[in-house]
Amino acid sequence: MTEYRPACAEDDFPLEEVMRIERASFTVPWTEDDFLTLLSRDYAVTLVASDGGTVTGYGCAVSVADEAEILNLAVDGEMRRRGVGRELLGRLVRAVSDRGARRIFLEVRRSNAAARALYASFGFGEIGVRQNYYRLPVEDAILMYYDADAADNGDGTSK
Repeated sequence: MTEYRPACAEDDFPLEEVMRIERASFTVPWTEDDFLTLLSRDYAVTLVASDGGTVTGYGCAVSVADEAEILNLAVDGEMRRRGVGRELLGRLVRAVSDRGARRIFLEVRRSNAAARALYASFGFGEIGVRQNYYRLPVEDAILMYYDADAADNGDGTSK
């Protein structure tokens, strides 16, 4: 059974396991310092999913005033399409909404059809393009937006 928990700088953050998933998921992965720095910020939310003690996914967001951004969301390749990403996304949205965020943004590679479908199914809409935003390979980012006030309980379901 998958367990979900918040992570912070003071706890035993499973950095090696998160980095394993990060490197397998992204062509330009975050560094260990990127994660450790984010964990030390009080405006950040980091969640970890694990199954049997093994990290299966994680998500990171920042929240300031009434806006938030989903910065990073990844699931181990063998655990994809089992609801882990959707659950992490829902928990991130609830966490930043609980902190007062009403507008939530994210960027996703144009070619990442699976992620775009997940975000769209949750209620994120495409609102713009950042041309040549990503590198290795160079690719556009699709900017997506979620209106927490339009959701029932911050879980992606409509009122």
